[in-house]
Amino acid sequence: MPEPTTTPAAPVLAGTSENFDRLVLENSRRGPVLVDFWAAWAGPSQRQGELLRRLAQEYGGRFLLVSIDTDREKAVAERFGVKSLPSCRLFRRGTVVEQVHGMQTEADYRALIERHLVPVAGRVQAAALTAWQNGQQAEALQLLAEAAVAEPADPAIPLLMAKLLVRQGRHQDAADLLGALPPTLAAETGIRRLQAHLGLIRAAADTQPEDHLQAAIDADPDDHASRYALAARRLLADDYDAALELLAELQARASDWQGGAAMQAILAVADVLGPDDARVRRVRRRLFDR
Repeated sequence: MPEPTTTPAAPVLAGTSENFDRLVLENSRRGPVLVDFWAAWAGPSQRQGELLRRLAQEYGGRFLLVSIDTDREKAVAERFGVKSLPSCRLFRRGTVVEQVHGMQTEADYRALIERHLVPVAGRVQAAALTAWQNGQQAEALQLLAEAAVAEPADPAIPLLMAKLLVRQGRHQDAADLLGALPPTLAAETGIRRLQAHLGLIRAAADTQPEDHLQAAIDADPDDHASRYALAARRLLADDYDAALELLAELQARASDWQGGAAMQAILAVADVLGPDDARVRRVRRRLFDR
C-alpha cells in the first residue's frame, strides 16, 4: 500500500490509475473506502479534502480515504463518471455504493460513512477468536486489549476478553478486568453473569474439601448448599461436565433455592462456554426437553 501523502495525523492515500484497483477495489472488500475526487481550481475541493481528512483521523482507520487529483488522473475520473467537483464515491466490496456531488455538511459525510462501517467489536472478536483457535492466546488477548482502549463503551470486547481469561484459568485476572469496568458496562447482562460465574469459582476456595461435600450429599440428597459448593469446586478445577451436572440436579430439586442460584450459575457457565458447546446442549436438553 502506498505511503500516506500527508502526516499520520491526517491519513489520506494518493490514488492513481495504476494503483486504483489495488488501493480502492481490493481494500473495499475488507472495509469501506471513500474516494475524494478534487482539483486545485475547484474552490470547495480544499474544504472537502480537509473535512474528510479530519474524519479519517477521527475514525482511526475504520474507513480508508483515497485522494484523486482529477487534473492528473483524468482517466480515473472518466472511468467513474466524475463531471463536477468536488465529488466523492464510497466503495464497498468492489463497487460504488454511495456517491456525492458538491460540498456537503459534516453531518452528511458522517452519515455516509456510518452507513457502511464494519462494527469494530465484530471484527475484533472474529480476529481474536481465530487467533485463539490457532493457539495464539497471547495475540488474541492483545487484540482485545487494544480494542477495549479504542472502543471503551462497547461491553462485548471486555466480556470476550474475560471469558478467554477464564478459559486460561486466570480467574482473578478476569475478575479484576470486570471489576474495573464503569457501572454502565458492569450492568450488562452478559457481564453480570460472568461476574456471578467468577464469584462462584472464587467462593469454592472457602468451601469444605470435596470428599466432605460429597459425603454430605450422599447422607442427605437435599443438602442444597453442599451440592452447590461441590459444583463450585468442580468449576474451580475446570471440570465443567461435573459442575453442570451438579447444578442441573440442584435446579431439578430446588429451582427456587437461594433465589434461583442454580439456574443463574448454569447460565453463567453457558455464557463462558458458548451456546453450541456440547456440555451446554446436554444440560439444556436435561432441563427443558423433557
